Amino acid sequence: MVVAVTSTSLRILAAVVLAVIVLAGVYLSGKARRDTEQRLDDLRAGIDRSEQDSTARGGVQSTDLDPQRFEQQLREDLLRWGLTPITVQELARPNAYFLEVSEPVTLAPGRTWSSAHVRIRVRLDKVEYMQRGAKVSSVHVIARAENVSSRPIAYSLHMRGEAGSCAVRGAREHNAVTLRPREEAEIVVCAGRDRVVLERLEVLEVTDLGHHYLSQVSPLALGQDAITTAAHRPLVAVEPCPDLDTKTLAAYLQAGTAAWADVADFYSRHDCHRLQFFPGYRRAEEALPSLPAIPPE
Repeated sequence: MVVAVTSTSLRILAAVVLAVIVLAGVYLSGKARRDTEQRLDDLRAGIDRSEQDSTARGGVQSTDLDPQRFEQQLREDLLRWGLTPITVQELARPNAYFLEVSEPVTLAPGRTWSSAHVRIRVRLDKVEYMQRGAKVSSVHVIARAENVSSRPIAYSLHMRGEAGSCAVRGAREHNAVTLRPREEAEIVVCAGRDRVVLERLEVLEVTDLGHHYLSQVSPLALGQDAITTAAHRPLVAVEPCPDLDTKTLAAYLQAGTAAWADVADFYSRHDCHRLQFFPGYRRAEEALPSLPAIPPE
């Protein structure tokens, strides 16, 4: 009886030991996998933190901030677009800023309003657009904005129909960010036979190079809506900036961290393919000491 008990006990003990070994193996195997996954997560987190730090610095590398490299790229851009040569010092000069509409101005179809830089003519016309998956053609009120000055301008023009904002409307292609002298933007304001309310117009005089640089920038980054952005078609041959963080820039404008003129001024001097706007940059009211502008530490 004693021997039988002992033999049974040994078998039980052996089974327990085997189970412990198996469980330990599973645990250690799982631990190794978990440790590997944790290391990967840590690496990813480190990359994310690095990218966040980079974004906080304006998303730039040290070579992007080298003045000699900037000057070389400036010459390349002027040659590529066939523009009259300018120096870094000329590009660093202040851009004249104008707030040309600060109180609402209402215009009926057939009426015209003018400032020193922009003439706006309101008219009615049929515009095609998509509604519930079908193409619709209906009468819209349209504002044709023309740069009547002798300089290229960046412009921020906010309008609405007198009856209210129009979330669903058609659009016509135009440069929604910047206009050369005599260039026009045909802006569809609202569906229906409405009057147009000009709520705000800001203008920044820029260089020919600044006109090209700004034409690459999405209107979303400058406070415009999705319909306006979809209609943005510059006449100059430029490549839009696919990596521009439009949501962050729009959030800066909405929060008051930056003003439209700050962002427009920055991108009139910097190619958005290479450099990104950073909080703290302000529209230059006197010549910048150097270019590119350097983010704060």
